[in-house]
Amino acid sequence: MKKNILFVAAMLVAGSAVAQTADSGVYIGIEGAYATVDGIATPNGARKTSETTDVGAVRALIGYQFNKNLALELGYFATDDFKQSGVAGVATYDAKIDAKGVDLALVYKFTEFVPGLYLKGGAVQSKVSSSVTARAGTATASGSASDSGTGYLLGVGYEFGFSQNLGARIGYTRYESLGGKSDNKANLYSIGLKYKF
Repeated sequence: MKKNILFVAAMLVAGSAVAQTADSGVYIGIEGAYATVDGIATPNGARKTSETTDVGAVRALIGYQFNKNLALELGYFATDDFKQSGVAGVATYDAKIDAKGVDLALVYKFTEFVPGLYLKGGAVQSKVSSSVTARAGTATASGSASDSGTGYLLGVGYEFGFSQNLGARIGYTRYESLGGKSDNKANLYSIGLKYKF
């Protein structure tokens, strides 16, 4: 009888250890995304004629799951070109802007309430690059600039698993102060895959 009790206790301890191992560890992932901005600043004295404020984006990520609720996640993201065309006096212009950067966030996933729902918040170090080409008759001029700096992010999403290792997620992330500029804000609507080692 004592042997049976000891055996059951040992099995429970082993099962608990396996569960803890499954709840922690390194994971990687990739996300395709749809990035939007409210608008693009128009050059002084210019009038915009067209604007693209919705573009594609990609984000790669690596994280560490501390337990079933809490993880720390590092990501790299890059957007396609946001575009604006317009008129400035007798000249026309075409502008392109893109953003890329690294984000670090604390992720909290609910296991009760709505299992799979997660919230995240953290910091972002990013670079916003812009280029413009102006034309007046046969004359052409171009220039470029960039801003780099730190901002922050807030996000919400939902994860579900296909197996013990492979899962999928959909999410929304709000990036604030891209390139370190308070006016640079973007929304990222993403869907992706996550693999846990």
